Amino acid sequence: DATFSMASLLQNVKNTVGTMFERAASVLTDKGIEPNQFEVQFVFYRNYNAPAKSLLQCSSWESKPINLRAFMETIKPEYGWGAEAIELGLWQVNQEVQKGNNPSQVILIGDAPPNSNDDVITKRSYRGQSYWESTKFSAPTFYKDEMQQLIEKNIPIHAFYVHEDAREAFQEIADASGGRCEALDIASSSGAELLTNLVTEEILRSIGGASFVEHYRKSYR
Repeated sequence: DATFSMASLLQNVKNTVGTMFERAASVLTDKGIEPNQFEVQFVFYRNYNAPAKSLLQCSSWESKPINLRAFMETIKPEYGWGAEAIELGLWQVNQEVQKGNNPSQVILIGDAPPNSNDDVITKRSYRGQSYWESTKFSAPTFYKDEMQQLIEKNIPIHAFYVHEDAREAFQEIADASGGRCEALDIASSSGAELLTNLVTEEILRSIGGASFVEHYRKSYR
């Protein structure tokens, strides 16, 4: 979620992306695995009051944190409209699946629930269907439809909510996909560390399972 209310989260991601990679690489090295065994793509969604170029912004797949940090420097918190366009974040993952990139998991972080079907139709009318027809978002899509495609591919969605308003929907998404759901108090003094731990643990879990996460916790928590 890169809407205006998520400024603190975006800054913490910029500050901690290197730490996430360094810690994950350290655990992999300890386990006898080459540390470049994973890649990450950052995907930022907003809402339909944003122009197409800002509605969804994606990095390339990266194994070097310096490249992701450089991409993050181009991202700023803006727009937002109640429930947000999580459906497009999930749509992007399905696009990657179709390209054969086969992501192992999704980590969703936001402070608002996804748009309902009615929200999508109503909010898209802000700019009008003729505007969207000229973009890659010409066809409306809905979060449950995108989520179902990921479930069918056995791709879990780990959902971390920054505000209580998102808790119920994020729990639903995580439960349906076999993911993990937790609160993320990004505004606390330990917010950056919480973010680092959550993301790094899920990277390690996807590579080596619970034993890798336990090794991480012994080393860093």
